[in-house]
Amino acid sequence: MPLIFVVGDFGAGDLAFAEIKRKIKSMVRDADIDYVTVRAYSTISTGFCIYQLAIDGQEVDSAGGAYIFSNTAPRRDNLKPRKENEGEGLVYARLSTGLEILAVFSGNTFSFIKPMIKELRSVKVENKGSQFRSRDKYPEPLASIIKKDYSVLGAPIDISSIPEPPKNRIAYIDGYGNMKLTTRPSDLGLIQGERVRIEVGKRILHGVYAEGMFNIHEGELSLAPGSSGTAGNRFLEISIRLGNAWKAFGEPEIEEEVSVSKAEPGSAPAS
Repeated sequence: MPLIFVVGDFGAGDLAFAEIKRKIKSMVRDADIDYVTVRAYSTISTGFCIYQLAIDGQEVDSAGGAYIFSNTAPRRDNLKPRKENEGEGLVYARLSTGLEILAVFSGNTFSFIKPMIKELRSVKVENKGSQFRSRDKYPEPLASIIKKDYSVLGAPIDISSIPEPPKNRIAYIDGYGNMKLTTRPSDLGLIQGERVRIEVGKRILHGVYAEGMFNIHEGELSLAPGSSGTAGNRFLEISIRLGNAWKAFGEPEIEEEVSVSKAEPGSAPAS
């Protein structure tokens, strides 16, 4: 039974996911399909989630039983009117784990998995003619890949053309209001237990650089290695124990830039 993760910038529980599932199931009847919703038009969030799914199930992936299917297409490559809803093209990637991905080649969608990519190729599919390509155009080549029919693949794409992942951005906000960043501990050089100054948008709060989000007092703000990324250098998260960091910072947008520095002596207490 192939496991397919659909990563899309549709709203949670959106009709779009049901339509995509129905179309895929009409071609791959035994498929097990799960969904991840990212913020609209955010290729940073899309790439971050694809990366996490790619590293978090390597045993399944190496057996060839898992796939990722994604279409976050803000069409920022050309801001002029698009004929027939044409957008960025669909691309195939095979990772070192064996996981296979079909996703639109846009922004930072492939940035976080770039070091893992062993093969990157275009897909022979029409990238225009529908506002809803995830339903009308792309399930067919996905079904072909699952059935090991690689005749749908086109020319190789230079992996170096993928942009590097941006640093110091909000990549994902979970249901607790924890803000997952594209920043890793190795990017900052802070010492655990130090007080830090965190600036997001126009709001500045002070907290503690902690070993983990529960290594602080209730109600305290922390910057700590979170649950995403690889052991030893996980992505950092901003959180408030039993609180909501996203609301505390004024509900910033995904992709907002974050600035972290050591707090000056005498600055406001962690909160």
